[in-house]
Amino acid sequence: MAKRALVLAAETYDDSRFAALPGAAYDAERLRDVLGDPAIGGFEVNVLSGASTQEWKIAIEQFFSSAASDDTLLLHLSCHGRKNRRNQLHFITKDSKFDALAATSVEADFIAARMEESRSRRIILLLDCCYSGAFNRGMRTRGDQEEVELTETFEGSGRIVITSSTALQYSYESALEDDLASREEGKASVFTSAVVRGLQTGEADLNGDGFISADELYQFISHWVPKQVPDQTPTLSVTSAEGGSLVLARNPHAVALAHQALRSPHGGGTEPFPLQSLAVWEAGRLVQQSESKAAELSEQLETARMEAARNAGPRARNARALVRILSLLFGLLGGAIGLWTASFWVAGFTLPNGGGKYPALAICVAVLNMTFLVVAAATSKAIVLGQGALLGLITEEIAGEKRTKQKVLWGLLFAGALALPFFAIAAELIWLAPATLRLGGWISHLAGFPVGIPSGWGSTLIVLFETVGGAAAMAVIRERTPDEEVIEETGPGYVRRVRYKKFGPFRWKEEHRQGGGSDFDFL
Repeated sequence: MAKRALVLAAETYDDSRFAALPGAAYDAERLRDVLGDPAIGGFEVNVLSGASTQEWKIAIEQFFSSAASDDTLLLHLSCHGRKNRRNQLHFITKDSKFDALAATSVEADFIAARMEESRSRRIILLLDCCYSGAFNRGMRTRGDQEEVELTETFEGSGRIVITSSTALQYSYESALEDDLASREEGKASVFTSAVVRGLQTGEADLNGDGFISADELYQFISHWVPKQVPDQTPTLSVTSAEGGSLVLARNPHAVALAHQALRSPHGGGTEPFPLQSLAVWEAGRLVQQSESKAAELSEQLETARMEAARNAGPRARNARALVRILSLLFGLLGGAIGLWTASFWVAGFTLPNGGGKYPALAICVAVLNMTFLVVAAATSKAIVLGQGALLGLITEEIAGEKRTKQKVLWGLLFAGALALPFFAIAAELIWLAPATLRLGGWISHLAGFPVGIPSGWGSTLIVLFETVGGAAAMAVIRERTPDEEVIEETGPGYVRRVRYKKFGPFRWKEEHRQGGGSDFDFL
């Protein structure tokens, strides 16, 4: 349920036959402040000051047409008013023409029609204007002495109309003491001053319940205005289903009243209910405010975290690239240490004396790792593809085979296909790895650093030493790398969230893409 206010003011006029109203713009500013104050009106306020007739009409139509049924709408007009020969009221804007009212002003009937078309049944209309720019007893007025029935013009369901004066009175811009034909800029009209004062000070909260209804505001205005200008009597017309009890604003001192009610269950008076209700309302408001603030802070924290992660993306990618390089270098160093250790334990494995053993270890480790990884990767790919095709074929044969012996045979083949990767790993350790080690020794010998490599299980044992050393070094690097989460924008409107995690010597990447997709990879 929204609360919206539209404040229209016309202070100066292009047609010199309409006298200026210096207080109109000031009226609009003061109303905007008090109506828009969350502690008082809580309205979303739009102000148009010095706008044209067309701009007024567009603003009025959009204001009423965009409302929902439970919205509260408040329209305030501060301007000259003038009637035509048919006694129809027109509101004067900046570009209105004195002798062309129908074409250049905003008709009261236009506003009434827009109000009737609106879905809102909570409409408050405040009119601080009458019907001409004449003068009376030295004071600028907004109207003439001929009657125009506002209650008939704006009658309809769901409406509350408060006017600054009766149909036969003027709407004065200054109190009697001013005794000026025009007044200083920056002074509000008597009617608007009463509205602002009643809401801003809480004096219009006549029953002390912490809320200001339309009826209470009118009662305050009708008592306060005649004290300033005895000849001006505000009017009230109510056709709302809620009557004059429609709440317009809160008493800005409601919190103090609520605290009073909390301290004393009966509020120190004969009618405890209003203060008790106010206390409950204030407690609910504080809870709602706290929840809203907590949600806002949580949203800000999440936004800041995502922004930090997004900004950390490039740095994180560089850091991960550096970690991979360090892991590779330390893996090679660990493998070299493993080979050097194996030279003391494995018979027949010899390294050059003196400084020659370092380049020999480097050559052997580099050739062993690179050649083994390339060949192993190609072999593994072929095995996986072959295994998949073989398992699919065997599954079809088992499903279509009726004889038990044939099913047993196909089952044994199926088990063999499952065990194929394990046989491949064993073959790599027993034959492929030692072969690459001997290749490294041969290249080292060509480089002038002869290395003695035994045949058989001795070379396999040397490879195990190198593998353990390299894996241990790489595990140390990975363990020192913290978990991280990176949010990366991979395209316009496309975001992915990547988490890099570790568990002991293992590391993996979880990628969650926009739209629900995800990937899981070991690193």
